[in-house]
Amino acid sequence: MLRTLYTLSTQRRSWLLLAALALALDGIALFLQHVLQVEPCNECIYIRAGVLGIALAGLIGALAPRYWPMRLLALVAWVGALGWSLSRVVLLLDLERIVAAGGDASCKRFKGFPDWLPLEQWLPNVFEPRATCGEVSWTFLGGSVTFWIGIALGAMAVLAAAVVVAQAWPPKER
Repeated sequence: MLRTLYTLSTQRRSWLLLAALALALDGIALFLQHVLQVEPCNECIYIRAGVLGIALAGLIGALAPRYWPMRLLALVAWVGALGWSLSRVVLLLDLERIVAAGGDASCKRFKGFPDWLPLEQWLPNVFEPRATCGEVSWTFLGGSVTFWIGIALGAMAVLAAAVVVAQAWPPKER
C-alpha cells in the first residue's frame, strides 16, 4: 500500500485531486455562507484560508510531482496548511463547547491577514468574518460546520501522514 501511495504521489492527477478536494471544501463553505446564510466567524476565516493553502499545495505538487524537491515542498505545504486548519478547528470546537455550556467565548483574536496579503480587504465576501465565534447557527446530523470540516480535515490528515510515510518506500526498480 505504501508503494502505491508513493506512486500516486508522483502523479499530477493525484495532486490536482487534492487541490480540487480543498477547493470543494471551500466551495461548500461559500455555499453555506451565501446561500444558507451561515456567516463565518474569525476562526472560520482562518480555517478557510488554511484549506485554500491545501489547494495551493496540491497545485505546487502538480507542477512537477516526479521531481522530489517539488514533491517535498508540496508535502510540507500540505501538512503545514492542514496542521494550521486543524488547530483552528480544535480551538473553534472548544469555543462552541463553551458557548453551548452557557459561557462567553471571545473571538477577538482575528488580527486580519498580513499587510502583504489583505484577503479580507481584497475579497470581503470570502474572507471577512461576520459572526461570533462559538455560536452554532447550522447543524447537519447533529454536528456543526466546524465538526464536519474537522472530520474532513481529519481524514485528510490520515491520508497526508500515509503519503509522507510512503515517501520512504519508492517502488523497486525492475
